[in-house]
Amino acid sequence: MGNPWGFWGPYAGSETALGILGPGRMPLPGPRLDASAVRSGLGELLELAAEDTLHVGDLASLGTKLCVCAGGEHPDGHWLADLICGPDASGVDPRSRARRETIQLMVRIVSEHTVVRFTRDVGRVLAFGNFLTTDCVTRDIDAAPVWRGVALRNYSVGAWRRLWSWLVEHVEGMITTEELADRFADRLPPQTVDEFLSSLPATQSTTGAPLPAELCLREADTPLPLNELRVLAVGARRVDELSGRVRDAFLGQRGIELGPEWVGWRLEEARSAPLRDTARRLVHDMVARSQRIALAKARRRPDGSLWLPTRLHERSGLLYRTSQEGRGDVGLRLDQLGTVLATCGVLHRCKQRWSVTTRGEDLVA
Repeated sequence: MGNPWGFWGPYAGSETALGILGPGRMPLPGPRLDASAVRSGLGELLELAAEDTLHVGDLASLGTKLCVCAGGEHPDGHWLADLICGPDASGVDPRSRARRETIQLMVRIVSEHTVVRFTRDVGRVLAFGNFLTTDCVTRDIDAAPVWRGVALRNYSVGAWRRLWSWLVEHVEGMITTEELADRFADRLPPQTVDEFLSSLPATQSTTGAPLPAELCLREADTPLPLNELRVLAVGARRVDELSGRVRDAFLGQRGIELGPEWVGWRLEEARSAPLRDTARRLVHDMVARSQRIALAKARRRPDGSLWLPTRLHERSGLLYRTSQEGRGDVGLRLDQLGTVLATCGVLHRCKQRWSVTTRGEDLVA
């Protein structure tokens, strides 16, 4: 169903958290609103909104002035930068502290590395190597180990999405779960689970830093189901390699189905078994879980029929699909954060490369 308020919810939520809006159903000025800065930033936009008709030719000259990318050069950009980068006045708001630490972390990574694609390049520094623990700035940022755990966990989440997408793609007509499991198993080598685990790339350096095993696997020319199963196994191995807040963030809710711990338990108990048999069990697990989630989120339509939020359906023991599943990674919102920081003048992008502005360095010092 369409949302009559469009994107109002996400925008209002973030502005309420920053104190720009007050809490409540109706938008009211919050304690940290600077109305003069906002009005200055909007410039001619309010006058344009009041017009019944706008001509494209008349708007061409206003593109640069009204673009959000110019915010860092105007009062509203400076005000917004102070809001999101500055410390909480009370010093006790954990959300404000976490936000400031995250921005400090991103700014430091950008200043010390070549960042062309924000999510890709910043994400790799977050997940792998020893920069977070040895750099004189990042090693003292409490949010750094949390981001490392989240970034590493994201590879396992992406692996499940890719595997599930592959499985749904291979449901042709109406087939049983057993037939689907056989299709998955047929794409795997005839080896034991122990042999499969022994073939995985190294995941930890001699100093204990995470090595980019997931990246190496993703760059390999290996069929998708086998490759993503390897990524899951790498994640399971990291359960015993990580520690402290990194491990806590990586594990999330403990022992949940399909989580890294769960995958590790499944692989460990099946070490001497054929890999293909273990893969068949995983397919049954995924199909059963998808049906449970769909039923839990089911809604009854006005005509009395049942709506199930799934592309893979089961009827009388047979599976069929109504459309394909996406297989992209779940976003960590790093690109969006980079854009916001550029909008308020903390970061700058020039010649396909990100850099930190002088104002940005001062704000997070």
